[in-house]
Amino acid sequence: MALESLSSGLALGQRASDAALVGSIAPGEQVTIPYDVSFTSTAPVREYPISGQVSFETREGISRADQGLTAGVTPLTEQTFAIEDVESTLRVGEDGEITGTVENTGPVATDNVVIRYADTAGNLIPIEQFAAVGSLDSGESTRFTLPLSVGGTAEPGLRTIDVAVQYRNDEGATRAYSDVVVNAEVASERDSFSVAIENRSIDAGGTRTVEVTVTNNLGEPASDLEARLFANDPLETGDTDTGYVQSLGAGESTTMTFELSTTDSATPGSTYPISLDFRYDDVDGDSQLSDTYRVPIEVTASEGGGLPLPIIILAALVVGTGGLVVYRRRQ
Repeated sequence: MALESLSSGLALGQRASDAALVGSIAPGEQVTIPYDVSFTSTAPVREYPISGQVSFETREGISRADQGLTAGVTPLTEQTFAIEDVESTLRVGEDGEITGTVENTGPVATDNVVIRYADTAGNLIPIEQFAAVGSLDSGESTRFTLPLSVGGTAEPGLRTIDVAVQYRNDEGATRAYSDVVVNAEVASERDSFSVAIENRSIDAGGTRTVEVTVTNNLGEPASDLEARLFANDPLETGDTDTGYVQSLGAGESTTMTFELSTTDSATPGSTYPISLDFRYDDVDGDSQLSDTYRVPIEVTASEGGGLPLPIIILAALVVGTGGLVVYRRRQ
């Protein structure tokens, strides 16, 4: 049985024609013969003509040929995939992930489906290059997760990320569908920790304890967390200028207590900064030092100390002088 393609878009094997040996066929019998058929990548979906010829021998040993056989072959549509319902936890300077739904929009079932990161952006680093999905029948969909790390110099906003869907076809051959992208939002960089002080005032010439609420914004636990308080004249830190907590989980808060005082040069009504930084171990056990956080402190006039000392001394002198004048006049 010999077949020949009548179109350049269709090949039989590696050529335009191919032949197969059948053997004997009884009257009325049907035999199915497989042929390896391929279409060019630009071939449109339509019917392609092929011609056939059957060469055979009769019982008498006479060679015959049945020519002029024709048939049509229509290719299946291209194997495609779609990615929808994308969600992102990506943030500048942090590890995150994109999750989405991949659907087999092609005509046949696929095995060993994998979502492969295929972008070349230098500030997006795949934590894992592949996200395994498994088998997908035509029309079937499933969720996937692809972890990524975003560099500290990346710009926040909507990003278009190239991915490819790798799979095995019904013949076991590995194929990849690359005409798919993922649109994911990258959030702005956030502070590793947030600090909050409810009472941000201190009396001039006074000393007080400052309670600082520290919240872990890292998205992962921080261990051996040590905070240090810094202040410049006219503010001074006391003996308690450090705080410590053994572990602080992601999103958790703790309160640390520090000592703060003012010098004689502090002006009531003025605002001066204090600073804090944090040294901690990340989940990999590496020591990290945070940025410095500045908090304003307002100096207020003392309410419980009576008149200032210079005024008291001056009043005493005036009273003393008045008494002396009265005494002398009485003399």
